[in-house]
Amino acid sequence: MKYYIANLAVHCLVTLILIILTVVFSNHNRERKTGHVLTYFVPTFLAVLTAVYVFNITGPRLLDLSDVATSNYYLYTGQIESLSLINNSLTIDGKVYYINPLRELPGEGTKVKIRYTRYSNYVISVEAVDELDVTGAINEEMETAVEIPS
Repeated sequence: MKYYIANLAVHCLVTLILIILTVVFSNHNRERKTGHVLTYFVPTFLAVLTAVYVFNITGPRLLDLSDVATSNYYLYTGQIESLSLINNSLTIDGKVYYINPLRELPGEGTKVKIRYTRYSNYVISVEAVDELDVTGAINEEMETAVEIPS
């Protein structure tokens, strides 16, 4: 939880810095202090970069803030396909989930049950799931009837 809040704060700070740089460079253009023709387009580039950053990174984390505060998480069980180089993300059944890199993680190929947030796919908990031995179990297709005495 602390990692999620720290991560959110860092991404909000990066977004704020990008917005401030966009305003500074656009004011520089408005006052006609641009030295080179290409620097005229820096505010446009920064505005597009800021929008992409907010839509892909900061926005989903802000949307998940209410779910984290109320402990409202999604649950999924799958097999770990790969871990990132610094253990801050893992791929389960083709979908990427983000996680605290300081957390102890099972290895690749392990079947796990995860709790994660809805929009940013931030993993709250990871539990290894043991495979069940179903030999000798009742066949799923076989119906059992219970007779109720009258």
